[in-house]
Amino acid sequence: MYGDFFLLEREGAPVVRAERLAFGETSGRDEAWLRDTLLQNPGILPVRQIDPSFGPLIPLCKELRTEAGPLDAAFINHDGRLTLVECKLWRNPEARRKVVAQVLDYARAISRWSYSDLQRQVAAATGRKGNVPYELAAAVHPDLKEHEFVDAAAAAMRRGRFLLLIAGDGIREDVGALAELINRNAASGFAFGLVEVALYGLEDGGLVVQPRVVARTQVIERTVVVLRDGDSQFLSAEIGGDSIPTSAASDAIDNSTSLGESSRQAAYREWWRPVLDAPLDDPDQEPPKLFWPNNVRAALPWQGSWVLAFATNGGRGSVGVCLAGRTDAYGELIRRLAPHREDLLAELPTGSEFRRFVSSESFTFICQRGGDEFVNDDEKRLWVSARLNDFINVFRPRVKALVREFSSPGGID
Repeated sequence: MYGDFFLLEREGAPVVRAERLAFGETSGRDEAWLRDTLLQNPGILPVRQIDPSFGPLIPLCKELRTEAGPLDAAFINHDGRLTLVECKLWRNPEARRKVVAQVLDYARAISRWSYSDLQRQVAAATGRKGNVPYELAAAVHPDLKEHEFVDAAAAAMRRGRFLLLIAGDGIREDVGALAELINRNAASGFAFGLVEVALYGLEDGGLVVQPRVVARTQVIERTVVVLRDGDSQFLSAEIGGDSIPTSAASDAIDNSTSLGESSRQAAYREWWRPVLDAPLDDPDQEPPKLFWPNNVRAALPWQGSWVLAFATNGGRGSVGVCLAGRTDAYGELIRRLAPHREDLLAELPTGSEFRRFVSSESFTFICQRGGDEFVNDDEKRLWVSARLNDFINVFRPRVKALVREFSSPGGID
């Protein structure tokens, strides 16, 4: 809890009190107000404390449209590096657990862009014609050469060199859960920061803005932008004779848009939509991701592991939920969970088993039913949604405890 500010301007002058204000309760200071304030005053964002190579910030536009949805605010610098900002006032747990995944989706969408895509979208957002990103940068840096700026910006997008910022109020209350999501996605290669923006009102009606970095990552260099899980080796599981391709052939499908999908993928998304939209008990659980051609994954705190919901043969075969992941990481996790299998099975839904994948030496916890046991697809999806929630409730706290134990001084054997 922050106290009030007391301004001592000069000796003998009265003390000026600055009282902490709540967002959204006075003078229309909501998310849109915060976004516009940051665009008009980019110096408020403490970029130098997170990664100085992205500053100084030059405002590009608000509501930058991407395939993942509209981004609140975009900035650029003279080196063509983009800073992407999402403003969030924490009113409910769902917003807290979704915002990190949302910002990452924006970055992944923009990492697919050419410079022409950036120029077109910024022009659309600002209503200006021409090479708007360069013109805005050149207005601050008159010696900037257009071809060098364009090449640098294109290279930065191609390499995924973005600074992703979430700015809002009350972030300190959830920094642990949000930092967990950030650390899990650090390998994506983005610099990431959480910025709490506190407001204080002066007695004369003035306003004091106090930004504070509450969590951040370092940029991780990479040479290839990873757009899907396909360049890592996953378990290839076969359960009950039906293949569950969690292997390199299983492609992640953007949860927020159908752009670029085939008609089969669009129909596939609609089949899984009730499961993706179903509420989860754990407010800090990252939203599940859809994978082609037959599963949904909810990431766990242990890197490279997840709870997997599957429906084989286009939903006409077996359906179920199990624990899965990348070969090496998952193998270590299941080795640590196996001694507690009886306790875990007692907590899991009736019918759950601990058994070996058909096509692998690895074991899994699984709850599965045949498709012919259900009246219709709606009943199948309702059952899968409930089991997905059950597995997350059982495994997420256990895995979090393992991660804490594993990362403590001395680790675990």
